[in-house]
Amino acid sequence: MNKFKVIWIILLGLVTNTALMVSADTPATPVATHSSGNQLMQGYVTWYEKAATTVGPVDPAAKGGLVLQAGSVLFLEGNSTLHKYQMHANILLGSATLKSSKGDLAKGLKSDGVDSMDLVIPVNNLKSKESGLDDNAYKALQTKDNPTIKFTLESETLKGTTMTAKGNLTIAGTTVPITLSPEVEIKGDQVRLKGVQKLKMTDYKVTPPSISLLVASITCSDEIEIHYDVTFAKAEGK
Repeated sequence: MNKFKVIWIILLGLVTNTALMVSADTPATPVATHSSGNQLMQGYVTWYEKAATTVGPVDPAAKGGLVLQAGSVLFLEGNSTLHKYQMHANILLGSATLKSSKGDLAKGLKSDGVDSMDLVIPVNNLKSKESGLDDNAYKALQTKDNPTIKFTLESETLKGTTMTAKGNLTIAGTTVPITLSPEVEIKGDQVRLKGVQKLKMTDYKVTPPSISLLVASITCSDEIEIHYDVTFAKAEGK
């Protein structure tokens, strides 16, 4: 047996032993499955699923009621002729009042319901991973004349853990009636609303953004999904 074969056998043995040692000594890493089907490390959160950096009431001068809490998340997801994209809301503003302020939150919400609720998203704080997409989205949304996206509740019903929330959504200056169906979780003085809502840009007279490159043109699809996971709690002093 020549020297080359001997060296090769020794190296192969070292690699095999090392692999066996690693597999025997290293515990299996738990994983979580994302909605896209990809397996991710447990506890990992994608950039667009992270909580908004700034939250607060719609009107800082208003007293009482419920206000949006830290940890709230909202992002939109769409598709294009190139790939899917996401835009994350860095700032969220939300306020709500119950028809009855007596008793605990769960009882007031279930028995009497919500008197009013507003959720506001400053458009310039919707960010993707591509500045070109952001710029074209701001133009399509006519940000200079319409700096916010706003949902205003008109009526709601709560059955079990599912709420049917009817209201008006205003995007780019156009208001359209909409019905949300969030899952509701009530803990103490906090209420959490979580859901996904499909929309079409053209329903709000918004032309889907497009980017022209040297060799191709990238156009966004008309339909988008709004993902929200927001928490309201009693304002300080209430």
